[in-house]
Amino acid sequence: MSLRYYLQLIRPGVTIAVTASAIASAVICSGGFPPGILWPIAGIFLLAAGASALNQYQEWEYDEKMERTKVRPIPSRHLTISDGLRTANIFLLSGFIVLITEGNLLLFGLGLFNVLWYNGVYTLLKRKTAFAVIPGALTGAIPVLMGWVAAGGKPSDPVLVFLAVFIFIWQMPHFWLIMMKYKDEYKKAGFPVLSDIFSPVMMKLTIIAWLIAASAITIYFSWFSIVKYADLRYLLAGFNLFIVLFIGYQLFISRKISYRFIFLAGNLYIFVVFTFLIIERL
Repeated sequence: MSLRYYLQLIRPGVTIAVTASAIASAVICSGGFPPGILWPIAGIFLLAAGASALNQYQEWEYDEKMERTKVRPIPSRHLTISDGLRTANIFLLSGFIVLITEGNLLLFGLGLFNVLWYNGVYTLLKRKTAFAVIPGALTGAIPVLMGWVAAGGKPSDPVLVFLAVFIFIWQMPHFWLIMMKYKDEYKKAGFPVLSDIFSPVMMKLTIIAWLIAASAITIYFSWFSIVKYADLRYLLAGFNLFIVLFIGYQLFISRKISYRFIFLAGNLYIFVVFTFLIIERL
């Protein structure tokens, strides 16, 4: 059996992004690459991979009905349902073993909670409500918290709180843009979509509102002296303005929305914010 199908099962792009957010959080917390962080990061990677595989096992029948997901290993019949569940179990159990052997019960508890929330709550809510992404976005913020805790930081640290809230809020426009682009496929597969509730204009306004909210959080980085250097403050403010105006132009003015460039801009946004915070702490 080809290894690439198993790699597709764990969605390496998403898994690496989740792990990278935990690493960045740990570096921001400690002001450098903290000693002993490799095993906790490995545990986070394994859990993210296992949760992804388990999600594809859970939703393969829905994936089969959508053009963009029907090529995934299980609906395309390159892997069996049993292969998917077995792979998920191997990665999840390995991740939990790594985290529990670290002796940090809080870190282990956060990992367990995130898997249960993603695969046990969010995955089910997606079939019930178009607003499932709001509680579901918590799964994107937890890895940031895990990286911080793994580096020895306190969960109540204001820097962590703002960072986690920023990641939480940013996910809303990101996911709703995906829903806008693939709304017909989601409806075909039986998922409720926001466009059934909101008009096209209201959809766009909702996306911009959440994007501005995420941008406002980064302004608080400066207000509360999380970002202290004046040059970084101005660069961060300017970059926020650019992102909001660019996506606003794409949604409201451009004759044809370029979702590819919007997603690139959104990912660049996350990368730049984390980079600024890392530079501030080094």
